[in-house]
Amino acid sequence: QMQEAALGAIKPRLSEFCEAELTVKLGRGKREPRRVGGQAREIDWPCGNCGCRDANHFTRDGHYRRALETGWGHVEGLQVPMLECQCCGHDVICHYTILEKYRRFWLDLDQQVLFGSGLCQSLRHLSQQWSALLGSSVGLRTINDRINQIEPLRRLARGEPIVDVPAVVQFDGIWLREQTQTETIKLDKRQRKRKKRKGKKVVVLVALGLWTDGSGKREILDWQVADGESKAAWEPNVASLVGTGSAPGDGAAGGDPRWLWRVRRGHRLGVWNHGTRATLHFSPTAQCGGQVPGGTQRGGEQGNEEAAHGAGQYHLSSRECPGSEAAFGGLCQYMASANPPSAVATLERDFEQTIANSALDGVARELIRTTSLLERTNRELRRKFRQVCCFGSSRGAEVAIYIQVKRLNARWSKQTWWETSHSLYFDFLNLNP
Repeated sequence: QMQEAALGAIKPRLSEFCEAELTVKLGRGKREPRRVGGQAREIDWPCGNCGCRDANHFTRDGHYRRALETGWGHVEGLQVPMLECQCCGHDVICHYTILEKYRRFWLDLDQQVLFGSGLCQSLRHLSQQWSALLGSSVGLRTINDRINQIEPLRRLARGEPIVDVPAVVQFDGIWLREQTQTETIKLDKRQRKRKKRKGKKVVVLVALGLWTDGSGKREILDWQVADGESKAAWEPNVASLVGTGSAPGDGAAGGDPRWLWRVRRGHRLGVWNHGTRATLHFSPTAQCGGQVPGGTQRGGEQGNEEAAHGAGQYHLSSRECPGSEAAFGGLCQYMASANPPSAVATLERDFEQTIANSALDGVARELIRTTSLLERTNRELRRKFRQVCCFGSSRGAEVAIYIQVKRLNARWSKQTWWETSHSLYFDFLNLNP
């Protein structure tokens, strides 16, 4: 009964909104005469036949009835005002702000599907939710099209310059699956010829910006879908950040932001705990046993001794400590006994990148000593990737990543995803009025 009462109040209100907009477009109310001999009044509603846009030649021509699916339920018999062109006698194409032409669903459905997609709800869950509310079937493709329609916002957002440049940027990759078409032709259930599709693993290269001004601000600056995490794959991501103003010294008001690059010779170094720990077979934490080749753990006193030795040598191997080169040489000799030569060579080659955090002062060094914030961000993205399992297209994957980025950035800036997702759709409407 409450739903019926709500629908009974909504239907005449929607008609009133359309009538009010029509009055503004024509510049006159009901039963007011037209000013044909006066100055032309051009509007953005054209005649469907002659293309006339002069509102002085348009007259009201009754209403037509249509159905509309809303968040309150099914609205039947909604009266929508019509216009007639007096030059040719044909109908005028009216695009009302609050009511989209030829659309079965109202705008609150688009807002709800964006909100649900950001919370990692599947297309089937959203379809079942709306089908139960409307009493009719809502297809998966209908839901998916309303999510992917905001793709122009993604392109616009990635091209905007970064004005507030962070002091530290951390990079990492997270893998997902998407479908691609092959040249092989197969027959579907209806014996139609279709190109065979197969899954492909791609990586999302994420750049997380961290600010050291005490505000605790963090934000995903950019991302890039690539085939791997090699140096060649990372370079476009870094170049896009530099091109939008996120280079050291650009956009900083009197500051000199220092970057932590984890891109060099294809190795993910730059943070000791994330890079060198994966390269050498020991753990720099005294609580863990040293790792030996083969994935086993060297426990007991021997493992703790190696771990403590490695941690102590790393503490000495900083730019602020005298004799760091000698300490580093001793570390390499000690590690050579338990590691292959290629691993030690990697450490020697990229040692300057490994201790890059020692050039930062204060809270900046605390931010980058681990990549826990970036790994936590990847966990949020991974929730969506696991829910989808395999994206049907690269466009769908890009939009899904964009929605998750908007949700995470909104949460870190103390905004609710409910408000952000609703304003996101209005941004799309303003982009395509």
